[in-house]
Amino acid sequence: MNVTILGYWGGYPVAGGATAGFLIETGEGRILLDCGSGVMSKLAGYAKVEQLDGVILSHLHYDHIADVGILQYAAVGALRVGKMKRKLSIYAPSDPVQLFDTLRGEHSEVRTIAPGGPVTMAGATIEFIPVPHTIPCYAVRITYQGKTVVYSADSSYCEQLIDFAANADLFLCEATVCDGSVHTTGHGHMSAQQAGMIAGKANVKRLVLVHLPGDGDFERMQQSASQAFGGPVELPDASCVYAV
Repeated sequence: MNVTILGYWGGYPVAGGATAGFLIETGEGRILLDCGSGVMSKLAGYAKVEQLDGVILSHLHYDHIADVGILQYAAVGALRVGKMKRKLSIYAPSDPVQLFDTLRGEHSEVRTIAPGGPVTMAGATIEFIPVPHTIPCYAVRITYQGKTVVYSADSSYCEQLIDFAANADLFLCEATVCDGSVHTTGHGHMSAQQAGMIAGKANVKRLVLVHLPGDGDFERMQQSASQAFGGPVELPDASCVYAV
């Protein structure tokens, strides 16, 4: 798999940036994981809507779904001229209901995320577990040809993530809470140190911190995560394709 980080800011982006969005490319297709503010313009450099096998939304906060409507506008045009042969496939939690209902339309086939049996997309096996956040939210595990990418989504520290991320080749873990930052109260989120603790206990091969606060001390965050992880920790690089 190849993973491109389209956006990694939490809440709102810095100038020229984007909030949560990740393009997962297998040898058989493409998956868009979250679609936050600014993601659509970043995605345009890598793929068109008709090239997506589907979209997974970890939860329905705007920093993870703000550009979905724009993506659906693109789907409308692609369907109209025959570039897309089927509706855009979207997986999302069904709550909050008023936001879930806005995803529906003649352009999209919307399915509810639920824990349990995996789904298949772009040849990959995709699993979900609920994680503690302020609204229903799911971590995502994507496995393709023996390689695994795990995305924590937005979550406070929880032991469930350790087993879920076990032995992952790439762990994209949120690190929103930072001393001195006024970005968040911390409710429903974790610190870089906690991200490192989970990664270390899960024995992941590579840890990249995401969902960063715009006013964070990133050097300090990286150091604290690395100490807890017991190995090098990366800050996200939007110019890099992560090969898994």
